[in-house]
Amino acid sequence: MSRVVLLLAIAAVAITVWIFLDPPAPREVWASSLFPPVAKTGAPGDGLCTDCHTGSPVNEAGGSVSISGVPASYLPNQTYALTVTVRHTSQRRWGFELVPLRSNNTMAGSFTLTSQLTKAQTFNGKTYVSHDSEFQGQDGTFSGQPDSAMWAFDWTAPMATAGTVTFYAAGNAANGLNGNLGDKIYTTTAVATEGSMTDVDATTWGKIKMLYR
Repeated sequence: MSRVVLLLAIAAVAITVWIFLDPPAPREVWASSLFPPVAKTGAPGDGLCTDCHTGSPVNEAGGSVSISGVPASYLPNQTYALTVTVRHTSQRRWGFELVPLRSNNTMAGSFTLTSQLTKAQTFNGKTYVSHDSEFQGQDGTFSGQPDSAMWAFDWTAPMATAGTVTFYAAGNAANGLNGNLGDKIYTTTAVATEGSMTDVDATTWGKIKMLYR
């Protein structure tokens, strides 16, 4: 065996061992098709999907992301069914990420996942809910689906005195070409102020009769 062939063989073995022991991290584009990187909602301190998906301005005409089910006034510890919808007539793959924050930018409430198409990730004390496609072949990106996609999950409001909650969401209307160019990124917010339970005085039949004497 020549010296050159021997060196090439040694290099090949070394590369194989390195890949086995310390495999390179997957590209973010691949990871995003399963679920997005955490903290990409456009909330204060967060990044945005455009950190990876480039080529179009944020909130370009023709598409949108929306949050439904957020109460104008929430009751502490109550659970609300929320949905996020991303739309664009020319796109064919979809993603989103959402986080609810108090006015001091800390986490507000908690999530309950009601579908295998969504995922929750925690980062810096905040929980982010997003699309997910890693569970037994479930496609949370709705690849090939035209016009729009929607995801559902539950949000449980925080305890009393949490104050106003702002929901920050980013949506990706992707072209389905498995790259990071040509995708359309949209952002939105929804606000819920803190309500209170209405006090109800206990009553009796005697008290009712007194009202009509």
